[in-house]
Amino acid sequence: MGNRGYFFQPTVLSNVPDDAQIMHEEPFGPIAVINPVASLDDAIEKANSAPYGLAGYAFTNRADYIDRMIDEVEVGNLSINTLEASLPETPFGGVKSSGYGREGGSEGLENYMIIKNVWHSSDIV
Repeated sequence: MGNRGYFFQPTVLSNVPDDAQIMHEEPFGPIAVINPVASLDDAIEKANSAPYGLAGYAFTNRADYIDRMIDEVEVGNLSINTLEASLPETPFGGVKSSGYGREGGSEGLENYMIIKNVWHSSDIV
């Protein structure tokens, strides 16, 4: 990589203040923010405070936390206890300012279809 192009090394940031720019943007690059939280409520609140929701990652050993995160975290792709966010055969896309619609999986084909709703009476005049 050297000094050619627009690259930076994979980066992990920790203990980032809530008002830091990266906490309110959707970075596309090899960067991860790892912040401790006081509770699951705090984690969900912080995750949902961003105007974006492409993907989220969480690690826990509690089944009740997993159920809450599935129900409450506002993202299009949620990975729990893994870093794998999607597969080619599964739908991929975000929510909020991360976009609408999905690509991949059978759901991705819906964006290329024109759906027509037709009501038809069996009575012919």
